[in-house]
Amino acid sequence: MTPRVPTADEQIAFLADIQLLLDEGQFVASYKFALLIALADLAIESEVYDGRELEIPIEKIAEKFVAFYWRQAAPWSPAGRAGDSVVLRQNAGKQAEVITRVFEVRERVSAYEADVRRNSREWRSLISKVRHVVAVMPLWKLQTLKGRKLEFLYVNAGRGAAIVLKPGVAFNLRQFHPLVTGLARSAWAQFVRQLGANHDVLGQAVDLEEFLFGTPRADLSDYRPILEELQNDRCFYCDARLRGRGAVDHFVPWRRYPVDLAHNFVLADAGCNSRKSDLLADVPFLDRWLRRNDDAKDELATRFTALHLPFDYDASRQVTRWTYAQVARTGGQVWAGGLTYKALCGDWRSVFARI
Repeated sequence: MTPRVPTADEQIAFLADIQLLLDEGQFVASYKFALLIALADLAIESEVYDGRELEIPIEKIAEKFVAFYWRQAAPWSPAGRAGDSVVLRQNAGKQAEVITRVFEVRERVSAYEADVRRNSREWRSLISKVRHVVAVMPLWKLQTLKGRKLEFLYVNAGRGAAIVLKPGVAFNLRQFHPLVTGLARSAWAQFVRQLGANHDVLGQAVDLEEFLFGTPRADLSDYRPILEELQNDRCFYCDARLRGRGAVDHFVPWRRYPVDLAHNFVLADAGCNSRKSDLLADVPFLDRWLRRNDDAKDELATRFTALHLPFDYDASRQVTRWTYAQVARTGGQVWAGGLTYKALCGDWRSVFARI
């Protein structure tokens, strides 16, 4: 029997609990925001599409923490004051331990996370240390509110190598991923801004969230040579010869999943890039994207690794499958090329089934 998906009322209650957690939770460090985002991301990257429970190893959460805090362990440079660079505080007391651990590895091994991942000894050591922090600090305290506990995500067992998301939780995290992660990121940025130790260096900075979490306007030029060669200097969508440099486009738009994974990028001419905008591309383009990544999987991994670019083939597929499922569920439109927009047809599922 297929596990029951949450009812509409249960989904609303879940969102209310998320809001309650963010409003009344006790936050002395930014870890709980990172944990909530990690759970949402891991729900998407799983294959739980119904109301089933989902077991998540603490090690997987630790890997997400390293990815989140990697960019945040870099020094913040106030506009016009490059000499005043400092790593932002993420704890009400001394610096958050995860930041300290990541900063030390960045300084000693490499500023590129991909390089550290390839160094098995360094990577395992870092993950082990961060895993310990996750298990001791935020994991069993995330659902603690002022004067009470709200165990709606998972049981606060207090020990073990994994947590188990309760029935319906993974479904809800997938269903409301943009909302949940958006709320958590906003609260995270506000927490960092309000810490007294950050006041002087931040001032009235308006680009804090971009520094903490990235931006769709980030420099993507490292991807261009790989894509030019892979696509024979032609637009991924219309196949016309590229005039000028072309645009490095997020196949799954940044607005729908704000993480840069290398397999997600294609090279497009200015017209196609503009007309697609923040929409998903129609099924024939999805088929082309899946085939490209599957056919060139080994070559792309080698090229991405050489340029220190973050990639995860399986995660990219799962994220893409989730975004198409979301658009199908809501009856949203996709871009079909040129000036044509249409409702997403059911064929998108069969494309994933055969590639």
